[in-house]
Amino acid sequence: MKKNRSCSVKITIRHQDSIHIARSLAPDNIKGLPDFLRIRCWHFNEKLFCDIGVENLENPKRILSIKNTLNDILINLKAIIDSIT
Repeated sequence: MKKNRSCSVKITIRHQDSIHIARSLAPDNIKGLPDFLRIRCWHFNEKLFCDIGVENLENPKRILSIKNTLNDILINLKAIIDSIT
């Protein structure tokens, strides 16, 4: 019996404008995600949290999906933070 293997990455950033950063990331989280990929970003007490996950890792290309998604989020985070500071 195959196990349902998954992988996740969690990001936590302390920033006084975490609410605006989370709102800026939100549009990217809803467009055309494959069923096996999940992204959730939220804020609480001046911290930004992002959780990125991939389910059913039988296909090795899905590992690349989480890597590429993480890379995209980090690039967007840097651009957002640079624009508000």
